[in-house]
Amino acid sequence: MLRACGRVGIDVPEALARFHAPSARLWDPSEPEVIHPWLSALRGQFSQAILADRAQLSRQQVGRMLSGRSRGRLPLVLGLIHAMTGRMPDLIGQMVPIREVPAVAREAEARKALARLAFAHPWSPAARAWLGTQKKLPIEEAPQRLSAALNLPLERAEGLIDALVSSGAARIERKQLRPAPRVTVEIDATQEDVQRVRAHWAEVSAERVASGARGDLFSFNVFAVGRDDLVKIREAQRRFYREVRAIVAESPPEIPAMLVVHTAAWGDK
Repeated sequence: MLRACGRVGIDVPEALARFHAPSARLWDPSEPEVIHPWLSALRGQFSQAILADRAQLSRQQVGRMLSGRSRGRLPLVLGLIHAMTGRMPDLIGQMVPIREVPAVAREAEARKALARLAFAHPWSPAARAWLGTQKKLPIEEAPQRLSAALNLPLERAEGLIDALVSSGAARIERKQLRPAPRVTVEIDATQEDVQRVRAHWAEVSAERVASGARGDLFSFNVFAVGRDDLVKIREAQRRFYREVRAIVAESPPEIPAMLVVHTAAWGDK
């Protein structure tokens, strides 16, 4: 598929970079069928058992594709990529206009709406996380319970629930509010969007620290360090974040939580 895309004029390296820049450099256009280094980079911290279960493959099939002992048929490889990232439609959309692939075009539109949700309603990730912990939630009780759980005004809780339902992040079935199946989305956002959301969660964190919220774990360290070691610290933060995401992916939804980690350097250009 990747060779065919290149032959019809698609810039495959650029498409892979837009999909996931850190792994794109591990795919060599001169050997387009050799994809296992790229797949391994996409894998992150997920175990073969988890990936096999998500992709409905055997562990042996996953292991052979990740090691390069098997190239795998296209549907299997796309299924494995979706198990790793939850973003297979995004990969297709980087190659061709997504409307030209009806089988995934509708899902892509739904994912686009979800991608904008966090920017239009910064509290929505917390509302989604909380909803995922609820076994049965009558729709008429949802606003009051969400308001109490996240310490939000009732009016904001009502708006959040409306936004979750309209975006497809939640659904109403038999007068019960239920979370929709969770998907990973690639967010097409401006720098202002990203900064606004980051500032929102930094403010939430600061408010909890100031209030002395019981059970919160807060650590800080102020230091002088070499520039090369500062790079290593930032890489360690990225590894930690990936490890946390892997833990979350395998964990039962019992309690909503948030994690804020900030590495900053004064005078860093």
